[in-house]
Amino acid sequence: METFGDVLKRIRAEAGMNQAELGRAANVSQSWVSRVEAGQGVDESSVRHLEDLLHADGQLMAAYLRAQEKGSAGSLVVPGRDTWAFSDLLRKIHRTDVGSETIDQLKIITEQLCCEYVSRPAEDLRADAHRQLEYVERLISGPTTLAEHRELLVIAGWLSLLIGCVNYDLGLARDAESARSAAFQLGREAGHGEIIAWAFEMSAWFAITQGRFKSVLDYAGAGHDAAPHASVAVQLAAQGAKAQARIGDKSAVRKELDKGARLLEAHEHPTRPENHFVIDPAKWDFYAMDCYRLVGENERAAEHAREIVRFSERPDGSDRSPMRASEARLTLATVALRERDLDGATEWARKAFSADRKSVRSLSLVADELYREVRQNFETDSAAGALREVIADFYSSVSGKV
Repeated sequence: METFGDVLKRIRAEAGMNQAELGRAANVSQSWVSRVEAGQGVDESSVRHLEDLLHADGQLMAAYLRAQEKGSAGSLVVPGRDTWAFSDLLRKIHRTDVGSETIDQLKIITEQLCCEYVSRPAEDLRADAHRQLEYVERLISGPTTLAEHRELLVIAGWLSLLIGCVNYDLGLARDAESARSAAFQLGREAGHGEIIAWAFEMSAWFAITQGRFKSVLDYAGAGHDAAPHASVAVQLAAQGAKAQARIGDKSAVRKELDKGARLLEAHEHPTRPENHFVIDPAKWDFYAMDCYRLVGENERAAEHAREIVRFSERPDGSDRSPMRASEARLTLATVALRERDLDGATEWARKAFSADRKSVRSLSLVADELYREVRQNFETDSAAGALREVIADFYSSVSGKV
């Protein structure tokens, strides 16, 4: 008769999944799947979860119950001290103050917060994310099952990533790095490669805005190694391309953009593309735009920028993605400047800097690049005075944050 591990292995194979793929679907590690298939123990809640994922029609549960029944029938020795000790340990492991309903609700709220990143006022979002994280921390410190403990670590990891991003947008670089580092540790503790990869992606982003372009490539490589099949790999390729563009290596830019495009094609369109921690084609336009502007391909840069602005604008004139739209408008300002359309460049820059929701360091990076072009090509031209004034006003408004 098949063991539980035999049945799981057979059904997994019938579903066309390897151990790593099942692990990702079940939110567990590949080694956990391997251990269960090799005959190590599994709890009933995990069996039910696997049953649902693999559409096993009761086969897994029947095998689990057979194994449980066989184990109790074969236990003919008088329980000794170790038996009672381990029995007590198992009772403690399964005593919990959490429950699946709480975990599900926490996941929903956390995803919603991640979706609000693109447009919600940064201070408000940061406060709500901190409150959510504090609640998760209280649950972690109380009784949980092992599975719940890991789920809570993963939720805390996503919240830490979100808080780190918002902190950096607000110009709080030290706080951003503390949150990023916490997310990395939580991802490692939970065995969650995607969270680890996003932590490296944040390091790449920080490095770009701080002018450490060669470091970006190291961070991008480490992130890709942590989660090569997750959508974050697309964004890591994009960060690599942006760094290469600022280094001035056009061939490397094209190579990274081609790599990112291939990775993007391998992923289905996300159900909630507004989630900051997923990649969709609209976000890829944003990264490609940045690269094309930097290597001087003005027409392609403007094409991507106009598409980003068009996608972002709501019927009432507001932006659904104000941070992306602001950088797109600065790209259009740069292209207009290169075409010696100073009035157009000034108007695009004014619109870019007027957004309430902005990523201070990212926008400052592009503003610096625009200002350098003004100085190089129009330093003695009084007609560029209005544009210089718009840029100076922006610097004044973010003074102390960059």
